[in-house]
Amino acid sequence: MSDQAAFQEVDDAVRQDDLTAWWKRWGTPLIVGFVVALAAVIALMQWRNYENGQREVAGAAYSAALALIGPDNTGARAALEKQAVSAPEPYRSLAALAAAQLLATPIEQVDALLAVAPKLPAAELSDLANVIAGFRGLDTAKSGETIARLDPLAQPDRPFHASVLELQALAALRKGDLKKAREVWGEIAKDQGAPQGASQRAQALLNLYLAAEAK
Repeated sequence: MSDQAAFQEVDDAVRQDDLTAWWKRWGTPLIVGFVVALAAVIALMQWRNYENGQREVAGAAYSAALALIGPDNTGARAALEKQAVSAPEPYRSLAALAAAQLLATPIEQVDALLAVAPKLPAAELSDLANVIAGFRGLDTAKSGETIARLDPLAQPDRPFHASVLELQALAALRKGDLKKAREVWGEIAKDQGAPQGASQRAQALLNLYLAAEAK
């Protein structure tokens, strides 16, 4: 055997001993760490599947509660109020909004919606609760107060600004301020960001009152 071959065997033996020693020291923690990481990934996947399953169940329960509206408003409200406490989002918020609208009187509905609005996790849903309160309170003593609260929501960057403008036009019309109502309808009709339905309603009302004045 040559000197080079002999040195190579010695080097290999040393490397093997080093590897054996390293494995004895770190092998078990390494395996444990791998198992823990794998378990974490599996748990995350199972949790996501669980969440999806929970949402499917919550969606079915929410639809069932909505189907009761009309035939059994009391039962619908009880089911929705329960979901508003324990259902996963977004059904928890949607249930709270729906339940508030099933209270006995418009004043109660307005108070409930205004109480729910700041508790909703999404700004869009909070805006929606306030807008619905405005419409529900239109023929109540709280009309002026409720609509005044909506002024910040009438800005073009807010999601329901067209609905707020429609509400302001209706309020002006009921006060006999046709000039103000027409100004707001004109603003809606020209708004490129307004929903098509809102634009069409505004234009139809403008045409209606223009035709009435022409007679």
